[in-house]
Amino acid sequence: MAESVIEKLTSPGLWTPTTLKPAFWSHALSRLTRQQRVATPHSSSPKPLADLLQSLNPQIAELVKISGTAGLSLGVYRRGEPNYYANFGFRDVAAKLPVTEQTIFAGCSLTKLFTASSIARIIDDEVGNVTWDTRIKDVLPDFSPADFNLREQMTITDALSHRTGMSIGDFYLGSENNIVVAHEDSIKFLNDQVPINPFRGQMQYNNLGYEIAGLVIDKVSGSWADMFRQKFFQPLGMQRTFTGRPPQNIENVAKAYNTLDDGTPVEIPLVKAGEGAVGGSSGGIFTCVEDLLKAYTKMVNTINNQLRSGEATEESPFKRVADIISAKIPMNQPTMLESSYAFGLARAELPGALGQVGLNPGLMPDGKMPIVAKGTPSRLILYHQGSLPGALSAIAMIPELDIVVVVMTNSLALNDCPDWVFQLVLEQLLDTPQRNDYIAAAHISAGQTLQWYDKTVESLGYERKNGIAPRALDAYVGTYWNKQRYLKVEVTINDGRLYWALQGLDSEKFELDHFDGDVFSWLRPRNHMAQRGRWVDNPPIFWKVRFNTNEGGVVTTLNWAHDPDVPSGEDFYKDA
Repeated sequence: MAESVIEKLTSPGLWTPTTLKPAFWSHALSRLTRQQRVATPHSSSPKPLADLLQSLNPQIAELVKISGTAGLSLGVYRRGEPNYYANFGFRDVAAKLPVTEQTIFAGCSLTKLFTASSIARIIDDEVGNVTWDTRIKDVLPDFSPADFNLREQMTITDALSHRTGMSIGDFYLGSENNIVVAHEDSIKFLNDQVPINPFRGQMQYNNLGYEIAGLVIDKVSGSWADMFRQKFFQPLGMQRTFTGRPPQNIENVAKAYNTLDDGTPVEIPLVKAGEGAVGGSSGGIFTCVEDLLKAYTKMVNTINNQLRSGEATEESPFKRVADIISAKIPMNQPTMLESSYAFGLARAELPGALGQVGLNPGLMPDGKMPIVAKGTPSRLILYHQGSLPGALSAIAMIPELDIVVVVMTNSLALNDCPDWVFQLVLEQLLDTPQRNDYIAAAHISAGQTLQWYDKTVESLGYERKNGIAPRALDAYVGTYWNKQRYLKVEVTINDGRLYWALQGLDSEKFELDHFDGDVFSWLRPRNHMAQRGRWVDNPPIFWKVRFNTNEGGVVTTLNWAHDPDVPSGEDFYKDA
């Protein structure tokens, strides 16, 4: 039976992070590596999971509180024992409905393993002469970015391992979890991407690689969503897993929340990525911890069977797992330890730093994550994380020990709470003699999030130089289209103020504040952006809009650097 830890979310102080003075940060950081207890010999009869892990409940509850996470579900598998579950907080804060291991959350990037495994099934079944080295253009002839390497050389392996060097284009995720690029325009959208890193030169996390993989599956087998259902969800008994938002009649579905500066969760629309939408094959599944434990437990068993015997595991839906879990591109370099990306999974050597495909590295001083499992034997760990407005998740597998940890939440919180929780749980499972202080790490990372808005305003202030007044506001009004006319911006005046709206949607309408000359900013305080269901960590360049004129001084284009790695931005052309 699951351990239920239900916090009283109506307590005024529960959601308020501790106010920390600057001196705390250095003190807390030093505690991260402090030895927490003396090592004890490993017992030949380890404690049952429930006895071992229940003692972590107070720490997990504190991590939930610090991050402002509405609800969290934890599941753990260890060979030969009943699954362990512990649930914290609420799936519905207003109604005080508790989380259970069957609560359905947005799975976000945990979708990626199923996408990669679907390609493995296509290869194993010899469908369409597809291999890992098949070029994308040979399956999708309309795929034609301007860059030669992207167009002519990109393979399925490149797309699945985040080594294309292609621009990220994640602005397609707008406010309220909107997907602002229509699925029928996905090839146009992909063709607009440009190189931002050397092709096959380094790991650059990019959801668009999995968007491409989904289109490959659609072309070869009919539908990535059908393959998920028929080849994985049904055989594994994942009865509460869906390729998008669950149907209305499904109960026990978590509501989605973003977290405000004071730690309060504010409800936002559920994730809209899924079947028939851009982002579906990279982050569209909805599922629960109980179902994911079925999938990852089977994956661990299959890894051990296939790699030990060298033969396929007939009863497993996962095929070619040696291909899936092998290293494709280094990440988190330089390091003396294994740290790489495979297909839908990150690889690391314990003891080592984890969380590299999540949010916390960007919230820690110098991006340095704590070393997990210090003082334990060297072991391979496979892990992944997921993040979208209203959801964070994390999984880890240690094949050698037949261990699986799954954490899901319904909040884009002040830090990556599932990351800290699964690291805490791993150190307990591995009887780690030198423990990290994850409470201190949680305070540091949450504090960094709270500095984002002030730092962004300060940086923009440094960039404002000329102090040139704008033109009459009606000079900017109009409809602006990108070159391939799948994306538009409506610029309007309301009550003497200038606004812009991506795709002309009311939910994407933001006031434009004059910045300098013909440049405007749509930056708003973090709480405002969180309430509107947005990411809130974009850099300064993202928030600026530049209007350009012809020789006659007439405004003809709008430029927006929606991908910070492409500072030249994208031009939108004004309708005559």
